[in-house]
Amino acid sequence: MKRRYVHGFTLVELLVVIAIIGVLVGLLLPAVQAAREAARRMSCSNNIRQVGLAYLNYESAYKRLPHGYGGPAQRGIGMDPDPSIPRMGVNRWSGILSVLPQMEQQALYDQIFTIPYRNPFNNQTITVFLWPWEMAPGTNQGPYLPWRTQVANLRCPSDPGKFNPDANWLDDGCARNNYVMCYGDTTENNHVNWHPGANRGMFQGRYQRRMAECTDGTSNTAMLGEVGTSASQNLGWGQGKFRVQGGMAVNRGNVNTGAGIVQCRNLVQGDKYISGDLGGHWRGIRWGDGHPSFSGFTTVLPPNAASCNAGAGDWDWGVFSASSYHGNGVHVCFVDNGTRFITSTVNTGDLSRDPPLGLDGARSNGPSPYGAWGAMGTRDGGDIYDADSLQ
Repeated sequence: MKRRYVHGFTLVELLVVIAIIGVLVGLLLPAVQAAREAARRMSCSNNIRQVGLAYLNYESAYKRLPHGYGGPAQRGIGMDPDPSIPRMGVNRWSGILSVLPQMEQQALYDQIFTIPYRNPFNNQTITVFLWPWEMAPGTNQGPYLPWRTQVANLRCPSDPGKFNPDANWLDDGCARNNYVMCYGDTTENNHVNWHPGANRGMFQGRYQRRMAECTDGTSNTAMLGEVGTSASQNLGWGQGKFRVQGGMAVNRGNVNTGAGIVQCRNLVQGDKYISGDLGGHWRGIRWGDGHPSFSGFTTVLPPNAASCNAGAGDWDWGVFSASSYHGNGVHVCFVDNGTRFITSTVNTGDLSRDPPLGLDGARSNGPSPYGAWGAMGTRDGGDIYDADSLQ
């Protein structure tokens, strides 16, 4: 009778097979990650288009876009006109709050715009409108839930940053917004000014634009752009922590000149700040705050470049750059609701030239000095650019 011998794999053969599988996984993983990012990027593009549609539906109803930032004390479209109600949030509430009903967020809109507000934690009432950074407005009142409420369409799935639901301080406890308003190509006093011509973009603090003001054409003029957010306001500014996604340098008071803009640009290498004064992780981190430090962008420096505040805090004017975690550009939604991916190498003209001043002053009524990117930000500069200049 013959004996049957059963041969197994040797240890060397098993190791070879495992090594081959490891190599194959290593080759496939980048492709899988790229496919996932492509899906996230498509979702991000769809989100900004939906938010842009909400702004346009608001304009269709009220014949003007929301303010860049304002407040319930301002007698404007979409604001409570009752003068008997005490108010606090003047001039810092973001225009995104006005379009919540157009985003199917009527309940959230009613919470924010209704006084008194009853806190569900303890049934106490809040009798004044709150600043967009007030999380725990009084003893035993608990957190103000509307500022913590994350609207899903305002978040790009490529952005890894998340707010801290346990935080009662300033920014970390606030919900976020990746899709911010275009303030144009001006810098000085672009944060807020009573003059209707202070900014050349479609949004301005205290003022609501009409569609007729967009004489450069709705398909050529940016309405919303993308910003990436930091993982936390409390990261600090150590190496690798202070990045263009969410970060901003401060005390850059000369960014109203070409020399200052170039100096601002040079504060960043890759996606990290390498020098300059300390700043804040403010970009997109406080969704209810309409100040451009949080909810605006300028078309001066290209996407994924530095942002620089003229003063020491988040309340001043400056350069507010678009940014994202897509690597090489950002999504921009135009006034006709068309959405394009604008690369970080977009033509920016001559950055050494002084920016327009707005206020119908010097350099305020001509084409942008900042190439195709600057031209996208202006509503009435007579700018012309072609598809080749967007690369």
